[in-house]
Amino acid sequence: MSPARRGKSQDGGDFINFGESAGTTDPAVSALLDQSQRRQSEQRLTRKEREKKKKERDKIRKRRPYHTTYDLPVELRQRIKDIAEQHSVPASQIATLGLLMLVQALDEGQVDVNAYKVPSRSPRYDWNLVLPVEEVLSTANKRGRRK
Repeated sequence: MSPARRGKSQDGGDFINFGESAGTTDPAVSALLDQSQRRQSEQRLTRKEREKKKKERDKIRKRRPYHTTYDLPVELRQRIKDIAEQHSVPASQIATLGLLMLVQALDEGQVDVNAYKVPSRSPRYDWNLVLPVEEVLSTANKRGRRK
């Protein structure tokens, strides 16, 4: 029996309909297809537009070492965004300023991380930090309203 054969279908045919979509696509195949589609669409661009796209990609690649991802509470992320808008600066720069100040405060002993530690059940980490996000943000919001 052919590997393409199945049991009898409702339409009387006994072969797989290869026109049907498979449902889920392998991420590697999907990435490869996306890349080929991107190349084809770029081939249709003018030389000047292709050079511009290449410069944009190179610029993004050069910035990658400066990018990182942290899980932040939605409220904190929104507060950082609000502060950035208030001062007309990028939110990432406000976040960087805050992290620099935290590192300095830790070095000077002004912040005690041990006060927030609780044992972790993760095999990777000994401790987790329980952070007073709601407390800090609620007091910040009250101060912000008075201005």
